[in-house]
Amino acid sequence: MAASEEEIIVCYSCGAPMNVADVAPYSRVVCPDCKSENRVKKHFGPYTLIRRHAIGGMSSVFVAKDEALDREVALKILSEEYSNDEKRITAFEEEARLTASFSHPNVVRVLTTGRAFDRFYIAMEFVPGGHFEHQICEKGQITEMEILPLAIQVAEGLKGAQAAGLIHRDVKPGNILLDSEGNAKIVDFGLALVMKGGKAKATEIWATPYYVPPEAIEGESEDFRADIYAFGATLYHALAGKPPCDEESMATDVLREAKKKIVPLKKVAPGLSAEICAVIDRAMAYEPSRRFSSYDEMIAELQAALKIARGEAVKGSEGITKVLRSAELRAHKRKSKFLVTSVIAIGVVGIFILIVLNPSDSKLSKRGSKTLTVDSGDDANSESPREIATRYGNARSAMNKGGFDRAGKIFASLLMDKKVQEPTRTWSGLQAVVAALMDGEMDLAREYASTAEAHLSSGPAGLDSGFLIGIRPVLRKMPEHGFLGEGTMDTGDYGNERFMGYFLAALKNWESGGIEQSVPLFEIVANEPSLASDSVLDWYQEAAKNYLEDYKMLTSGAMAADPQTVKDCREAIDDLNRQLTLLNTRGRARFNIRARQLEFVKLERSLKQRPGPTSSE
Repeated sequence: MAASEEEIIVCYSCGAPMNVADVAPYSRVVCPDCKSENRVKKHFGPYTLIRRHAIGGMSSVFVAKDEALDREVALKILSEEYSNDEKRITAFEEEARLTASFSHPNVVRVLTTGRAFDRFYIAMEFVPGGHFEHQICEKGQITEMEILPLAIQVAEGLKGAQAAGLIHRDVKPGNILLDSEGNAKIVDFGLALVMKGGKAKATEIWATPYYVPPEAIEGESEDFRADIYAFGATLYHALAGKPPCDEESMATDVLREAKKKIVPLKKVAPGLSAEICAVIDRAMAYEPSRRFSSYDEMIAELQAALKIARGEAVKGSEGITKVLRSAELRAHKRKSKFLVTSVIAIGVVGIFILIVLNPSDSKLSKRGSKTLTVDSGDDANSESPREIATRYGNARSAMNKGGFDRAGKIFASLLMDKKVQEPTRTWSGLQAVVAALMDGEMDLAREYASTAEAHLSSGPAGLDSGFLIGIRPVLRKMPEHGFLGEGTMDTGDYGNERFMGYFLAALKNWESGGIEQSVPLFEIVANEPSLASDSVLDWYQEAAKNYLEDYKMLTSGAMAADPQTVKDCREAIDDLNRQLTLLNTRGRARFNIRARQLEFVKLERSLKQRPGPTSSE
């Protein structure tokens, strides 16, 4: 068959005609005359392909530029093997129609459809943060505090689809995208069905064995509870670090038995809360009737689990959550915006205490080990010592698992709770600042620091003078611009105050963009003499070493070299992608690498536009 006009192009170097009818979009083709390489089939309607983003079973996804509106979009192009398959073409068009039939902030938006080079394409909103599957591969396991807000967003998106009469039928980590702010968006309604009377029946099974619901395996009618099952299996995979079943066969009898023998999440990941495990186990019930009866019901349980994880609520005797905050604290929240944030927002990493509830025992020695202990004696004017110790222990546990958000909120609540005695209350405030910084939340850290400094300025009884002399000035300087240096600080000669003062200052410099200025301070912390081999102190020293390791990455390799050619740019961008997966810390390190990648993308575009050898790939 003769090639169409759009499949005959001219070489960019010598102008010789080339037939590209049999090559895929965005392919490199060598000119038969001058032997130079050409990138072909880049223009699909008003869209210019920039790079390949993902490859699926039926299609490939490219990042493209909308020339008319000067924006990036995702272009999903039907694979060649299906381009002449009327059934697949119909399904592809149906996906676009279904997705465009409703709008929801947690569902990827379809912009338009078209055909070029005899291939169908769908132009969609480009979501730059990657997919959830990559997060699982990178981290192994996702913490409760990270996953619960995303889970609520995905559930809201699926609820929106249900309201439009759709079931997704392929909910899985790879079909959940994350935008630049970390919000979840569902994509790929290629297997979606329109429900009639609340149910729908597929004519074929095309799903992922790990997540497919039992009723789909049996070829039975499905409703929204099929999506709830797949969604539950997705959350199971993220929290456990492995899918609920490892069976890859789609044989009905084999997969049926695998679905019946799924191990409860709590047994696989005993460190998870009972609340989130109960939500997921119910979502994955073999019989649809035992799953959630609505998305509203599931969302309510996820929100309750999130409150408990944040330390904002406890489970009541009837299984409902009740708020822990006192009337005084709620009134205080209404009066002060920054105190609101310090009570409910992300936070904190802490320092090395086990909790002191008896002021007479809380005096810190000037030298040597200053590990704080729990006084289990009764105090008529305080909360139950056991309850406070539990809250503090939960914060430390969350910290150890990287759940800075949860830890921060619990520590912040201890800082704001007047019933918590010193020095536990002050140490909790300091840990709130540290955790916010380690989470990359500089604005929140400043607010926490202001709150903690105001508390110290009141001269609380039971505190060593080291807090006021060594740490309070660091807290006071936290909201200011500029960096802190060793010579400008007086944090004492030894011990906890010195340790915490330098750690706070190092983190402040790092997150403010002064990674060079943070290194000497991190080195002091990393080399601080062991304080009675305290496991919490050791954790912070390891954290300082992690920052020093990330500093090496931020000042070497692709971060330090400037590419000279288009090929160099692509290799540097790929190298930085690998570095992102190796980082030990959050916040500034990731920001710096992303910023460097953006520089290389711009440089690559510039080089491509120049005449000469650097413009070719």
